[in-house]
Amino acid sequence: MHCIKELEISVHIKLDTMNEYLHSDNTKVIPTDTIKNSIEALAKIRGINTIEQFGLDICDHFLTSFCHVVYCNAFIQEVPWQRLEKDGTPHVHAFLYSSEGVRFCEVEQSVDGAPIVFSGIKDLKIMKTTQSGFQNFYKDKYTTLPERRDRILSVEMLIKWCYGVCPEGLDYDCIWRTAHESALDAFAGPPETGHYSPSYQKTVNCVQEYILEKIPQVEEVEVICSNIHYSLTPLEKLGLCNDKEIFTPQDTPFGACASTLRRKKGPEEECDTVVESKTHCSAGWKPALKSN
Repeated sequence: MHCIKELEISVHIKLDTMNEYLHSDNTKVIPTDTIKNSIEALAKIRGINTIEQFGLDICDHFLTSFCHVVYCNAFIQEVPWQRLEKDGTPHVHAFLYSSEGVRFCEVEQSVDGAPIVFSGIKDLKIMKTTQSGFQNFYKDKYTTLPERRDRILSVEMLIKWCYGVCPEGLDYDCIWRTAHESALDAFAGPPETGHYSPSYQKTVNCVQEYILEKIPQVEEVEVICSNIHYSLTPLEKLGLCNDKEIFTPQDTPFGACASTLRRKKGPEEECDTVVESKTHCSAGWKPALKSN
């Protein structure tokens, strides 16, 4: 029974010269055609066990095959195909597009440095219909938003984590599944009861803490979160009562937050500290999130 992997790959290389820009000298320029063909050949020769390992293979290839390449960055995202099943029986050749988030990775390496590996989940859309609120926020004369003890919490997340030292044989598949499960647990809480979220910012922090707690190989976790608002639909003008049954999604305005939580490196550093409030997205980054 065969498996499939569909990948979208963006590769950025840096050369040891700028002559192509300054002097119209193309002698060291590596064409896009060569890069594309190299990646396809690597897929055949080395195979694709995980996207992280394939990203390492791509960086290694360009840094070792071209003496004038001094830096390589590979951004890879995997189309979330899952084998179709019926009554518990897996189909031999049919697959279904999953909506549980898109797996991606980013690998970067300089010619005389160790590779740095990032993994992540994007387009992760999750909702809970209760046990969320937003109270005690700052107010001035322009504030009209009422405080809410109970509301719908619906978000779209991009979660990106960085490994420390990446030993050989690191199980990237297992780590990704654990991070995905940790994000869902942090958002929803126990299935029988759930847990309360006082803000989507606190939920972001919970996601980061769960991942750092469950995956010791992860050094830091960055989360970008868009809050998708749902408003109670006014049905009074139609002569109908709306007892929190009909809601309308609201495209604008919306809120978004981003934070990075890093594992403490020594006893002098505080744990659970947001060390950045801005993102570290590289040139190869392709988030599908709105921005405000």
